[in-house]
Amino acid sequence: MRTLRYKVLIQLPDRISLAKAVLFGAVLFCVQQAQHTDLTFSVLFFGYLILSVITFNIAGGFSKASGAYVFLSMALTVGIGVLWKAILGEPADSNLLVPQFDMACYTASMFSLLLVIVATKKLVGLSRGIAPVEPNYTLSATGCLIVGILQTILNNFATGGTGSFMSAFNQLSQFYPLAIILGTIGAIRESGGRRSVNFVSSMAMALVFASGTLVFSKQGMLMSGACWIVAAAFTRYKLRLINVIALALFGYFAFAISPTIAAGRQRIREGAGNLDRAALVYEIVTHMHEFKEIEQESEEHVLETQGRSGYYNEHQGLVDRLSMLSVDDTFFNYASKSNHIDYKPVLDNYENLIPHVIDPDKPVPLSGNYYAHQIGGFLAGDDDSTGISFSPIPEAFYVGGWAGIFLLLPFIWLCLFCTVDYICGDLRRYPWGLFMVVVFAHSAPESLLGGLIWLTGFGNLGLVIGILFCTYVTPVIGALFSGKNRFAERASKTLDLSGQGVVPLTAPLMKNPNRWIS
Repeated sequence: MRTLRYKVLIQLPDRISLAKAVLFGAVLFCVQQAQHTDLTFSVLFFGYLILSVITFNIAGGFSKASGAYVFLSMALTVGIGVLWKAILGEPADSNLLVPQFDMACYTASMFSLLLVIVATKKLVGLSRGIAPVEPNYTLSATGCLIVGILQTILNNFATGGTGSFMSAFNQLSQFYPLAIILGTIGAIRESGGRRSVNFVSSMAMALVFASGTLVFSKQGMLMSGACWIVAAAFTRYKLRLINVIALALFGYFAFAISPTIAAGRQRIREGAGNLDRAALVYEIVTHMHEFKEIEQESEEHVLETQGRSGYYNEHQGLVDRLSMLSVDDTFFNYASKSNHIDYKPVLDNYENLIPHVIDPDKPVPLSGNYYAHQIGGFLAGDDDSTGISFSPIPEAFYVGGWAGIFLLLPFIWLCLFCTVDYICGDLRRYPWGLFMVVVFAHSAPESLLGGLIWLTGFGNLGLVIGILFCTYVTPVIGALFSGKNRFAERASKTLDLSGQGVVPLTAPLMKNPNRWIS
């Protein structure tokens, strides 16, 4: 008996119907007005939504890394938050200090992003990416896993601070996520769609999840699932019943469990070892209900004592963290009432692209912690370690006013998108941009200007090194550790379309996307 399989493909959209987006926006507009949302806010959000869809479609949707950035920025900065307010029956502009100003800045920034995407398309064209050949996915994933394990061991025993080899190596390498992505693609293609994981990808997922859990990082805990999803979407994987169950469990964990575990970072003592961290995680998981109540009471107490309120009338768990509107609103309120600072923070971030060995005295860029202290109400006066996330838009306004949104931010976006789109090429044919999609899921809504500048420099450099390393080096390492190269033999039957052993990147890999899943 054949295994029950759903006729549903995991795939990321290349475009969104503009007509359906207008209809959706119009319905949401009417719902907001029925909930007594301010008219100006609703009009601006409708404009922001339509501009986002147009920008996403021009970028090529998820076929380009820049298109993924547009979607993730729109959804995780404003979109999900405002939609959830409508579902809860709350006015979209409630619990905000300057809601109309917020949406004016967001809408203006989306217009700037639209112009940037148009310019990027003109400058980059139809880039094929920089990878010379398609890798052997399973062998490359094996090599990435081995190098990642060696990197972990070196980090535990080697010493080195800022400017050291290990510091540079850690900034430029992301071997575990690449092992998940490449291993998932390899498993799907080699099995003809009968399975979507293998030993390599499973081991890498377990290590990433364990690492994220022990440092109480939501991003780390959810990265494994995100990498699997983008890799499955690349192959247009046809879901099976077990995949549906796994995705449902992943969604439940993301919304109901991971925020409570992540709150454990406030309970772990400084310098605690992995055993102590694991013990705390076990205690949280086994007493989840009690910790949820404590977390909610703590957040409500902090908001009350700091004179702020959350975006929603009641605590919403992970949904509270799927929108930057509330924290950005506080920043916008402060920036709109104070003098703008000069462009030195931006210049400092660009200077930080110079290697430490060349410029050992380069300045430390401003962080979210600094801005949180400037604004007030987020942190205790002596707390200089807690990270506070803002989107890049309020910082751009704080740095240069409207010129920051219409000139500075577009320049930074243009530098990032031109480089990353040129390096990655078409995400429907080349897998390298999939890692950037996972990165953008965090950095698009939560990265300050410095984060975008870092991605343009070190992020792209690490991506180039990763592409070349996975093409030439990790397959050799993987072959050495896999004994008889059965993976290469199996892959050659699947991937050799030209009779030359490898598929040139000019070959249409997805001409018949269903051939891997029949």
